[in-house]
Amino acid sequence: MRLRWRLAWLLTYPLAKAFVNLRVEGRENLRGCQGGLIIAANHTSNFDPLILGWAAAREIYFLAKEELFRYRPFAWLIRAWNALPVGREGIDIRAIRLCSRVLKHRQTLVLFPEGTRSKTGGMGGFRRGVGMLAIINQVPVVPTHIAGMDSSFISYLVDRDFVRLGMRKKPAGCGRIKVRFGAPVMPQGFKRERQGYEQLTALIEERVCALAG
Repeated sequence: MRLRWRLAWLLTYPLAKAFVNLRVEGRENLRGCQGGLIIAANHTSNFDPLILGWAAAREIYFLAKEELFRYRPFAWLIRAWNALPVGREGIDIRAIRLCSRVLKHRQTLVLFPEGTRSKTGGMGGFRRGVGMLAIINQVPVVPTHIAGMDSSFISYLVDRDFVRLGMRKKPAGCGRIKVRFGAPVMPQGFKRERQGYEQLTALIEERVCALAG
């Protein structure tokens, strides 16, 4: 972990526990993974990458829609914290290459395989890109579930598009946000082809659903 990430985490994590009411389970499942790693999580808020950075206690890289990189100085800010641009239509080959580069440099990549935030808090189907990246780069995937974000005051503040749609209500209090990391899913044994990508993705989705249960 780079020094600025370590300092930022040390300074802000106590605040996250106190004011965001963040609780973490299963962090030991990350410690056993040396080298490149994918964290695959459900997605309900724009704040999810920051929550996962706190919960994982390690430097992370994550994808952000390319439209966000058009606005300065916001583009500089998210790049400084390891955001990678991705197109929202079709398969973005450049994003796949960027993700593979991160993994080959033994870093941690956060993916939200649903492809977009859930308006209702329920989980949508996973796209096969997570399985493809794991198999091509031969890295483990840690299934992860974030609970409570969609009904939190944080989401009410940062997901204003959902608030306007009536999908986020102002909460009465500060609810708990819980992140659960599951046991790593290994890519060995899955074929490097579409069927293998889909099979591994289905297994990861099943594990994330189990964590939600």
